[in-house]
Amino acid sequence: MCGWTVVHRPSRRARGASGAALLLSLATGCQGAASPPAPVVPVKARAAAPKAVCLGYNGLDRLNPAAQVRAGRFAAPGSAPVRVARGTHVDWGLDPYGDRSWQLWFHSLEWLGGLIRQFERTGDRAALETAASIARDWLAGNTGPERFDAHRREAVAEAAKFRLATLVCLRRHLPGRWLDEAIADHAGWLARPEHYSGPWNHGTDESMALMTAGCGIGREDLARLGYRRLLDASLAPPGDARPAIDEEGAGNEQSAHYAVYNRARWRLAFRVVRACRRSVPTELARRLRLLDEFIAFQITPGGDLLQIGESYAARASGIDSPGAGPIRYMATRGAEGAPPEERARVYRAGYVMGRSGWGREGRPFTEEMSYTARFGPGRYAHGQNDHMALTFHALGRDVLVPSGHIGYSAPSWRRWLASPEAQNTLVVRGVPFRDSAPTALVAHAFRRGADTFRFSDTAFAGTTRTRSVLAASDPDALVVLDEVRSAVRHPVEQLWHLPPAFTAAPEGTGAVATAGHVRVHFMRLPLPGTPRGETKIVRGALDPPQGWIAPAARKRSPAPVVSFTTRTGTQPARILTLIAPVRGQEPPKLQTRTLPNGTLHVEATFPAHTLTFEASPDGTLHRLP
Repeated sequence: MCGWTVVHRPSRRARGASGAALLLSLATGCQGAASPPAPVVPVKARAAAPKAVCLGYNGLDRLNPAAQVRAGRFAAPGSAPVRVARGTHVDWGLDPYGDRSWQLWFHSLEWLGGLIRQFERTGDRAALETAASIARDWLAGNTGPERFDAHRREAVAEAAKFRLATLVCLRRHLPGRWLDEAIADHAGWLARPEHYSGPWNHGTDESMALMTAGCGIGREDLARLGYRRLLDASLAPPGDARPAIDEEGAGNEQSAHYAVYNRARWRLAFRVVRACRRSVPTELARRLRLLDEFIAFQITPGGDLLQIGESYAARASGIDSPGAGPIRYMATRGAEGAPPEERARVYRAGYVMGRSGWGREGRPFTEEMSYTARFGPGRYAHGQNDHMALTFHALGRDVLVPSGHIGYSAPSWRRWLASPEAQNTLVVRGVPFRDSAPTALVAHAFRRGADTFRFSDTAFAGTTRTRSVLAASDPDALVVLDEVRSAVRHPVEQLWHLPPAFTAAPEGTGAVATAGHVRVHFMRLPLPGTPRGETKIVRGALDPPQGWIAPAARKRSPAPVVSFTTRTGTQPARILTLIAPVRGQEPPKLQTRTLPNGTLHVEATFPAHTLTFEASPDGTLHRLP
C-alpha cells in the first residue's frame, strides 16, 4: 500500500503541483509509493464487504437539482448557474468567475448528487446514467496535465477527496469496473503521504473518504489507513500539530464556523468508522460531545454564532442535529437542552469565554451578558490574527464584534479581515507583525460579577504588548487596560469594532455609539503620567481599509470603529478604557482618584448599579464590592 506519514497543510505551489500528480495517477494509481497498489477486486467477489457510506455532497445536490444538471448548468455556492455542458460533454477548463472556490466545487463532481438523489427518490435510471456519463467525461477530460493552468491543477487536486466521495455514492447504485478503478486511483492518490493535509477539516474529509472507499471496493489497506489517520488526527497528532479536537473539546482551526462544520464532519466520520466495522474510541466520542460546549460558548445570548476566525454570520438555530445538550439550549434560547456546567471557561487552545449566566438565575436568557477573548498559539488553518481580541454582547445587542469573513475569492479583503487592524485589539504601528507568535494567558480569575484575565506577547517586533480585562456584570461593562513597552517610539492604537447598526461619534475624550435604545460609551480614563492621544471614528474607509464587517462571501458592510491612540517612548504606552452600554441618554457618572501607590480608583455609577474598580500600576484590574 502507499506509505503514510503526515505532511502539514501544503503550500499553494505544492497543491498546484499535486494536481498534475493526480491527473497522471488516474492511470498509474499509487505510482512512486513504496509498493504498487493491490489490484481492484471484482464486485462479485466482494459481496461480504462492508457497505460504503455516501458522505453527501456539501449542499451541491440542492444547488444543482437533476433538471438543472440535465440542462448542462452548474451552480457553486454564492454564484449563479453557468452553462458548462452540452449533453454530458463538459468543458472542464471553465472558470467564469475567476474564483478558486468555483473551480474546486466544479471539479468535485458533488453537483452530480442531485441526479443521484433523483434516482434514490424515484428510481429514475436515466438520472443515474447521466451522472455516470459526466463522471466518465471528467476522467477522460482531465488527462494531460501540461495543458492546464496552475489554478485548474490546484482545483483538481483539492477536489480529489470530494470527487472520490461522489464516485463512492455513485457506486452504491451503479457498480462497474471502470468506476472501481477510478475509486482505487483516487483513493491511492489520497493515500500518498504528500497528499495528506493533516489534522484539520481537509484531512478529516480525506481520511473518511479514503476509509469508506476502501471498505466499498474491498481494499482493507486503504480502509485501515483512513481509520488510522482519523484517530491520530485527535488522539496522536504528529509532530507539533494540535489535535483536531483536543481533550477539552476545542477545535484547532481557530474559527467558530469551522468548529460547527467539523462537528458535522466528525459525526459523519463516526458513521463511516462503524459502517466499516471498526470501533469509535471512547475518548474520541467524549471529545466530540465536549465540542458542543466549546461551540455553545461562541454563541451569543441573542442566538448568533460569533464570527471568530474565518466565520460567516450564522444562527445557532441553523446548526444541524443539535442534540439534547448545550447547542439545543443555545438554539432554543434556554427552552430546551442543557447549558454548559460552567459560566466561564479557559480553553488551552486559546480562548477565554464567559457570560453573566445561562438564563437560570433571575436574568432572562436573552438579557445575559457574554464575552470572548483570544490568546494561544499563532494563526493556523482558518484563524485570524485576533490575539487579545474581545467580543462583547450586552443589553440584548452585539457591542464588540469580529470583522468577519468574505470568502476566498477576494484575497486582499481576506488578508485585511485576518489582520490585527480588523480585530478588537491593540496595534503597534510601524513594526512587523508576526502571525506565528503565541500569546500567553498570564492570569485569570472568574468571580460572580467580575471575571478578570491578562495576556502578554511580543507579536509586534521589538515590543511587549499586554492587555488586562475586567468583564463585569450588573452593570454589564468591560474595563480594558492596554500597555506597550518598546525601546523605540511607535504609535499605538486601540481598536473597537461595532456592528453596522451602530453610529458613533467622539464625545469628550472618548466616544459614544448608538443603536436603537442602546448607547455604548467608550470612556478613556486618565492614567497617572500617561498623556491622552487622539480619538478617531472610522466607517467604511478604503485607503487603508477600515470600518467594515463581512457577514458572508463577497459581502461587506460599513461599520463604525472607535480608535484611541497614544505613543510608546521613555515610558510605556498605556490606555485604560471603560466600555459601558446603557439604555437611555445618561452616561455613567465617573469619579476617579489616584491612590498613593499610583493605583487609579474608579467609581462608575449606572442607572441601576455601580461599578467600582481599581487599575494598579502593574496592570492588575480588580472590582471592589
